[in-house]
Amino acid sequence: MSLDDLIAYVRSLHPDGGPLDNVADAVTVSARLDEQSDALLGHFVDQARRSGASWTQIGSHLGVSKQAARKRFVLRWDGSDPIPDGQMFSRFTPCARNTLVAAGRVAERAGAQVIDAAHLAVALLNEPEGLAAKIIHGAGLSDEQVCVAFELVPVQGQDEQDEAAAAALGALRFTDAGEAALQGSVKAALRLGHHYIGTEHLLLGLLGADGPDAETLMAIGLSVESVERALADEIAKIQAQRRVG
Repeated sequence: MSLDDLIAYVRSLHPDGGPLDNVADAVTVSARLDEQSDALLGHFVDQARRSGASWTQIGSHLGVSKQAARKRFVLRWDGSDPIPDGQMFSRFTPCARNTLVAAGRVAERAGAQVIDAAHLAVALLNEPEGLAAKIIHGAGLSDEQVCVAFELVPVQGQDEQDEAAAAALGALRFTDAGEAALQGSVKAALRLGHHYIGTEHLLLGLLGADGPDAETLMAIGLSVESVERALADEIAKIQAQRRVG
């Protein structure tokens, strides 16, 4: 898209607005473009890593150092994390990891050998303090409503230790729909500028993936837009609490 096209688009947002309205709209559009460019770049960096490219090679093509490339695209944990930096699920929070393990139990209870997107959706309820569960409940949905929608039975809550969750993650297997949801969660985190993947990103990944499970979530009143609005509110609450504390 050319600069002229962007200028025309910004002006079209408020045709009767003044110069300051244009400035405000330009800020919003610029932020969206930044998010999209980060998501685009992050996608291909992830593909390069999966193909075997080193951070030195990636940094060279980005025009930055290896350290700068890693800092931008890989979450730096404190060293106590049982999943080493850069390995599968290293950017997932403990709550998100526990959710994946819980999804395995949901699948097992349903008689499935691999984890589908529906199992992930129900497993989000297993972390009631996670942002995804808070957003779901904040939308007026009960655990029962979600489980009935997916025709699945929830599993008993289980507080996983980091080491146990890390060991269990390696044995999990996912359907194509489950893989798509996981990939969508990474894209959602990149688009939002987050350097971690939490339960809220898993929820967005489920909603963003094409298929019947996303349609089920939308049928009970959830959407990418509504979840992102609720997420922004939850993050604002957390930040306010930290300032008070």
